[in-house]
Amino acid sequence: MSGASSSSRFAAIYDTLPPDVQHTIVEKQLIPLLDLVNKSKCKRVLSSAAKMQRRHAGIPVLDLKSRQREVNALLDELHRDAKRSFVKERSHRTELIEQTIESVTSWLNDIWRIVYEHNVDYMLAHRCLLFVVNVLDQIAHGRASCRCAFTTMYVPITIKGRNGKVVKSWEINGAHNIEEVLQFIWRDLFLSLLASGNQRHIKRIPEMLDDIEDLMGWTALERLLYGGRKCPHDVEEDIDEDTYAIDTESDMDEDEEAYTDEDSDLDMSIGDEDWVPKVARKSTPSHARHWSHRISSQMWQFRRHIQAAMMAVFKTMPSLRLYSALLSISADPESTEAELMAYLGEMATSCSEVYAAALDIHARESNTETIASLLKTHAHLVRPRDAPMVQAAVSVMARNPFYQQFALEIIERELLDTARAVRSAILGPFSLLETPENRAEIEQIVKLRQNAAGRQDRVERWVDAVGTPGMNAPNPMAFAAMVMGLPVVPAMDGSDDADPLGYLDLDPSDPDMEDLRDEFRPRLKQRFEGWTDVAIVVKGAAAVLQKVYREIVQMMPFLRANDVVEDMLGRLADKPSKQYLIDAVDAVAAFVKVQRRKAYLAKQEQKRRANAAAQTASAAAGSSTHTAASTSASSVPSIHSPVHPGASISAGATNHTAPTVPAAPGAPDTRPDMPPSPLETATDAAPVAPAGPAPPPAPAPLFTFYTGYLTMPPGGAGPPAGGGGAQGWFGGLAGWKMLIEARVSIDTVERRQSAAL
Repeated sequence: MSGASSSSRFAAIYDTLPPDVQHTIVEKQLIPLLDLVNKSKCKRVLSSAAKMQRRHAGIPVLDLKSRQREVNALLDELHRDAKRSFVKERSHRTELIEQTIESVTSWLNDIWRIVYEHNVDYMLAHRCLLFVVNVLDQIAHGRASCRCAFTTMYVPITIKGRNGKVVKSWEINGAHNIEEVLQFIWRDLFLSLLASGNQRHIKRIPEMLDDIEDLMGWTALERLLYGGRKCPHDVEEDIDEDTYAIDTESDMDEDEEAYTDEDSDLDMSIGDEDWVPKVARKSTPSHARHWSHRISSQMWQFRRHIQAAMMAVFKTMPSLRLYSALLSISADPESTEAELMAYLGEMATSCSEVYAAALDIHARESNTETIASLLKTHAHLVRPRDAPMVQAAVSVMARNPFYQQFALEIIERELLDTARAVRSAILGPFSLLETPENRAEIEQIVKLRQNAAGRQDRVERWVDAVGTPGMNAPNPMAFAAMVMGLPVVPAMDGSDDADPLGYLDLDPSDPDMEDLRDEFRPRLKQRFEGWTDVAIVVKGAAAVLQKVYREIVQMMPFLRANDVVEDMLGRLADKPSKQYLIDAVDAVAAFVKVQRRKAYLAKQEQKRRANAAAQTASAAAGSSTHTAASTSASSVPSIHSPVHPGASISAGATNHTAPTVPAAPGAPDTRPDMPPSPLETATDAAPVAPAGPAPPPAPAPLFTFYTGYLTMPPGGAGPPAGGGGAQGWFGGLAGWKMLIEARVSIDTVERRQSAAL
């Protein structure tokens, strides 16, 4: 017990000592003890030492200092060449970059062998990889503005085992993609350290991951899990990795001869399958073919270290990408999400960066109540660059009917605020837009037709009148330089450009320039179009857009005339620094044109509906008049309705059929020549037409006879046929006489109507 306690105490003290002191203790205190122990223990120690010596025979040497001197000399020469290239037309930049890249990539295979095959010098290998990253960064962000030689360089890299068999190879297009190889080596370094290292080494893992995150960002931590490959959830990079790197893996099992520092393992055979099982011939983004079970079994611990490092980054600088990455690598996404939301709730309103990230994350999770609360209480933290995140949050919040009105208010406010920013920016080159004379003149120009005589001249005069005085006047120094034949410096051209050399456009993704870009290159077009896109998906936004359209037209009346807008933007076309303003005015002018068209169509639709309603009312009035006339005419009984001659007609009945429509003039008469006998039943069968062409129609006779039945209105029955009766209108032969006279009168009226038609 005392011996174990003493050894553990000594190990704890030994781990805290500097390397030089450790070597001193081993040489002066531990080595002499071998002479005091028995021979069996001494032989065992000597055997283990000899075995380690054979194992590490031919181990590569990582001389970091000499490599630093070599590479730094090349970088100094590269900087001197960049200075000389301003005077001389020739440059050796490409050759110098190739030599530097070859120098830092030639020892990557040695670094991998030391950490994976020999399981030693983890911290030294880590410092070597960090040095390679620093060199690549210095070349990428050097003095020269052109990076074509660096980003298009072909770099083949191959990693081989001690037996010469290829473990993995890359054919990289672009030296900046060497980071994938570095992350592959780093992953094997950490897994070997977890499998073979001691606790002193394992405790250094968070520090090593922090170094990687500091140089390469948190995305490099995530890619360590996949050996430098693209993460499955990374949707921002649509280009497949094979477009810049073609890699191959072998099926070799490099761990067949691996060992640990434990004595029991050192005494066993190197090729014993009991302690080194065969690896599965399967390669995935998070598993390599050359791994053994001893290495691959450490993946869950490595994932836990990566998650802890990324969680620490989220606590200080949250983002939606980091939030999604943490959920994707977590073994328990629900608990991880709860922990992240707790951190986010505590610091969501601490600053503008965290506030925008909180809106973005809550929009992904559709937390409408939280979004509404943040927008109501801390909207002052929103910056112009945060417009995409706020737009996504508002569109999600608008799905809840309870917050639709609040979303419409935000959309209206942001659209008008962006329009005011555009108006403020355009007042720079056109400062006289607001004078009463120019506003009255533009109102008169807008009223003219597009092809009206003199319109184009008035437009040109108006644009000249609203321009800022002295805007295009040459700088006196620039004019003197031009006369003397000297080159004109961009800052002397008389423009108001705050960035004449285009420094802000050298690296549009540089986060350090965001504040300057917001001031001198505001993304007004993207901001305005983003809010109009949000308004499309929100119910009831059409009225808001019309209201915004009317206010914008009052604010900038020249937007109603397309030729005026084109002439104004033509004056700015030769100023690269005003391209953002040209795009913004184009976007607002397109919005005004669309909304003006919609207002016109709505007005036309309103007129059409009013006319349709008037026509419907008029038709209803005419129908009621016609119905009244038809009711009064229906009191006359129709003689076209068949009736048996023996039936009687009631004198007080008025419910009978209306007269039939007369036949068209010239139509053949299909009625029989003689009426049926009063004692015979009439038939409705039409006569059979003779074969052959139809004869010409005969003239209508002056007198015709009744040939059909007469439907009697309901009433009392008359006397039998052939006799008269006091209750009927007619009877017997007297009734037939009245029928014939009535038929003659009706036929006369029909002929007159046909002649009139």
